[in-house]
Amino acid sequence: MALVDGSNVTISHLGLVAGVYDSLGIGDLIDELIPKKRHHIVSHGTAVKALLLNSLGFVERRLYIMPDYFDDIATERLLGQGIRPEHLNESLFGETLDAIARFNPTQLFTAISLTMMKKLASEPPVKPQDSPRLHHDTSSFKVTGEYDSDFGTRLIQIVRGHSKDHRNDLNQFAMTLVTNQHGIPVFMEPLSGNASDKKSLLRSIQAVRNNLVTDQRIYHIADSAFYTKLNLQTLGTQCYWISHVPNTIKEAKTLIHQEGITWQPCTDERYHSYELMSEYAGIPQKWVVYHSREQQTRSEKTFASRIEKQRKKDETALKKIFSHEYACETDARAELDRWFGKHHRYLPFNIQITSKNHRANGKKGRPKHGEELKEVFLISCKLMFNEEGVRREKERLGRFILATNDCEIDPDTLLDWYKEQGAVERGFRFLKDNSFHISEIFLKNPNRIAAVSMLMVLSLMVYTVTQWRIREILREKKKTVRDVKKQTAKPTTKRIYHLFRRVRQIKEVTDTGLKCLILNYTDELQDITRLFGPGVEKYYA
Repeated sequence: MALVDGSNVTISHLGLVAGVYDSLGIGDLIDELIPKKRHHIVSHGTAVKALLLNSLGFVERRLYIMPDYFDDIATERLLGQGIRPEHLNESLFGETLDAIARFNPTQLFTAISLTMMKKLASEPPVKPQDSPRLHHDTSSFKVTGEYDSDFGTRLIQIVRGHSKDHRNDLNQFAMTLVTNQHGIPVFMEPLSGNASDKKSLLRSIQAVRNNLVTDQRIYHIADSAFYTKLNLQTLGTQCYWISHVPNTIKEAKTLIHQEGITWQPCTDERYHSYELMSEYAGIPQKWVVYHSREQQTRSEKTFASRIEKQRKKDETALKKIFSHEYACETDARAELDRWFGKHHRYLPFNIQITSKNHRANGKKGRPKHGEELKEVFLISCKLMFNEEGVRREKERLGRFILATNDCEIDPDTLLDWYKEQGAVERGFRFLKDNSFHISEIFLKNPNRIAAVSMLMVLSLMVYTVTQWRIREILREKKKTVRDVKKQTAKPTTKRIYHLFRRVRQIKEVTDTGLKCLILNYTDELQDITRLFGPGVEKYYA
């Protein structure tokens, strides 16, 4: 037997990626919406599939050396008969990105998302059981290099803005991401680097409402950036929402500082709650104040250092009062009392009031003999912590307010659903992870960057659908898979991918002809692919 030259290539977990991609109908839909009309070997749908194989391959390779990545990949098995690594070049991927940009990345992703949701809903036994909760959030992505600001019609602008990665020295673009409670993305929109979170979150809710037609009650959940009078008034009672009330709102600040609250225990023993009705922004809604013991404990660890740091800042601010000249001693004391009335954390000590004379005409220099003088007063003091005030501040640590316009929802459910906001936050962490290839943007064209951002979220869709599917199937069949140290019914997609890391394909010439062999495809891995069904099994057959 002789090994066919160049036939020793990897399949690894990419068969899972390809199988899930196919099962969601992504490639077929892309080819339907943005077809190639001239002769071609690789369609846009297949090119997108290749890009996802690379982005979920967890290999640090940039777009412009993409063909090198596929030299070791079983391209014909994963992408289609006759497709070889040399077909997957920079020109092909650039053409696909331009086609996505012309069609509009958000519209294309929305069409894919709607198709995905229909397919998941029709797959027994894997069906969404509970009412949808859609989690909205925004984040920024730093970029390097120079960008062609004159390139045609720009979908986004690459500019400096508020960086959530704390890199205000770099240009960036932003993104709105919406996931369901399982972390599966259902909407995305690339944004200019200086886009407003408040406006973007409102627009994402409106866009999802316009595109997602269902008889189910949907809850839109977002952080405190969403909670503004304009946003609440714009939505009115058109949909159900849940949000975190910012402490900058006067009513919220008063409630957070309120003493003598009658707390009620939550089902989760770490929390207590107090509920009331509110008419903020003219919208009837329920506010629930929560106190978290764990959050209070965490905050107390840094509380002393934080208030000491703030004390130094407040001492600097207080110097403005010390440098001001007052007409009388009473005015000086009144101004000092006003400052301490707003800063209950402190008490004054060693108060000193001094006076000096100025020339009444305001001129500088030594006054003449007998010239009228004006007496002014200066005040100064030292700061000390008010122990009672500090004690009350400590008691308020761990308090936060959630609001919803579903006034029938109970505090336990409200808290549980808002905590699912971590799903969309995990999505952004995935997109920014160093092991995720296309999280680094080196493209010179803003339109292509917008298209790549859609591919980033499409990768997240395939990744999260894989994880949700395997967990649902394992739960349904009461089975487990191998984790690092024990069996688990809730594996991560990354763990499943890791198990397949050694699977390879070789071709041998035998007496009876050409034979294709799959190496390191163990019984354990066969059991996993069998759970996913024929759509995945065929890539390892």
